[in-house]
Amino acid sequence: MPLRFSLFLLLAALGGAAITVQAGLNAQVARTLGHPLWATMVSLVVSIISILPLLVAFRVGPPHLGSLADTPWWIWVGGALGAFFITVALMTAPELGAVVFISAVVMGQSIASLTLDQFAIAGFPSRPVTLLRIAGALLVVAGVLLSAWAAQAATKQRASIAVSESKT
Repeated sequence: MPLRFSLFLLLAALGGAAITVQAGLNAQVARTLGHPLWATMVSLVVSIISILPLLVAFRVGPPHLGSLADTPWWIWVGGALGAFFITVALMTAPELGAVVFISAVVMGQSIASLTLDQFAIAGFPSRPVTLLRIAGALLVVAGVLLSAWAAQAATKQRASIAVSESKT
């Protein structure tokens, strides 16, 4: 595997780990502030504050504002989708648990990615859907169902133990 590809794979894995932790932390912020939307707002503000020193450190020049008029309207939906994801994550992660939450996220990403690749949507190059790629997505779905089933079984077992201990 080429080094560049391996580094990008590692960075993507680190990003995946980060969103797992982010969901749990943002859920705590939501409980503290009293509503998930306030936690989403705080997360986005902290994101802006966090990126500013990087812009300075990497000496990133000003954005090319002149080209904004030539961009399609739908590219701005990405920001709204980020806010949607943050809100959904902080609401669902504590209920599902980290493994089921992230598995479900990867399932949604896998299914959406097949469509994005097949039809070259959102700036992705066209990559045809193949039987192997569909099989991979189905394995992800199976993994989510297995993880969810195991989590539910563990929850029922803990509840059963708690009930039997309270009777003694």
